[in-house]
Amino acid sequence: MIRSYYNLNRMPFQKNINPKEIFQTESGIELRKRFEHMKLNRGIMLITGNPGTGKTVHTRAFVDNINENQYKPFYLALSTVTVIEFYRQLCVYICNESYWKKTQLFSAIQQNIKNYVSNNKIVPVIILDECHLLKNEIFYELQLILNFEMDSVTPCILILIGQPHLRNRLLAPAFESFNQRITLKYHFSGFSKKETHLYINHHLQLSGRKVPIFNANALNAIHQNTNGVARVINKLVLKTMMIGALEGKKVLSEEEVYRASKEL
Repeated sequence: MIRSYYNLNRMPFQKNINPKEIFQTESGIELRKRFEHMKLNRGIMLITGNPGTGKTVHTRAFVDNINENQYKPFYLALSTVTVIEFYRQLCVYICNESYWKKTQLFSAIQQNIKNYVSNNKIVPVIILDECHLLKNEIFYELQLILNFEMDSVTPCILILIGQPHLRNRLLAPAFESFNQRITLKYHFSGFSKKETHLYINHHLQLSGRKVPIFNANALNAIHQNTNGVARVINKLVLKTMMIGALEGKKVLSEEEVYRASKEL
């Protein structure tokens, strides 16, 4: 209904957006620079941000543009696991097989990481999402897994993605050693008011819309009701457009935004 009423060639604000079409914010540009730094220096990178701000989307864009002849990405999102389950999951991804004993898993993971670098000249990029859900013990194990040649070399990149409290959690004394080994930390922020306006118009233009749908007050209201969080913006905009389509309104105001916000 939204597509036909507003004469769009595709549904806007969908999560499966092509990485090349992602709206570039100041935070996104800064994150991309840090990804490039990690490609050159390797090590551990910590990315934090509130839910829905775009951490994973921008990481997906990084993976999409990576040179597969030089880097091999491994993305793991299942974080509510035990230590042994984590080992087996990581081993399956990196080694294409698994073992029962932790010692076998540890050796296989380390050996395959070394093989990627020494034999294939490829740097493994291990991406762990939803890391705020990881058990404390898994961070200890990660420190051990990444200890190569008496902690003298860094053959891979480890990217940890999680919500803001993960950063504070890793400041605890129990994680001091692991925290010291983090090469880069970056907090991904929500959109500014200007970025919210540009983001909405960007997605509507990608969908073939040439004429604005939301007036200035509506755009301000969307930012105010979402705090610049992309996922919430997407939901609120689509809900507002649905109300507009049902009521036959081509230009939407803060009134429609306010009513839509009550239905989220």
